[in-house]
Amino acid sequence: MKSCRSIIINIFVTCAILGIGATVLSLLSVDIASAEAGTIDVCSDPGDDCSKVNGFIKRYINPAIEALTALVGIIAVLSIVIAGIQYASSADDPGVVTKAKQRIFNVVLGLVVYVFLVALLNYLVPGGIW
Repeated sequence: MKSCRSIIINIFVTCAILGIGATVLSLLSVDIASAEAGTIDVCSDPGDDCSKVNGFIKRYINPAIEALTALVGIIAVLSIVIAGIQYASSADDPGVVTKAKQRIFNVVLGLVVYVFLVALLNYLVPGGIW
């Protein structure tokens, strides 16, 4: 039951992150269909100042995603190290071995979900996030 609970939590967090991303994009009034390679026009009216929206994405969203990526990487490495220590010090206790394997599985699942979320954001944000 614990693995089912962790999967539900992972799904909930994924949906929350997608919802926040969609909200930010809708608040910025980004016209994704008008984005072309090299030049981005995210304004609906010709009188709007497009540099403000593009500057907001470059100044705030990209560094936030880069910081979150670094944080996810550090947490994933630490979790795998902790799981390795648990596994090595289990002394053939099946409960501890199962917990260590479950921790490693959850870390790998979280990394896969994060990679897909970054790919989705790279698709949704005009000009990409990198």
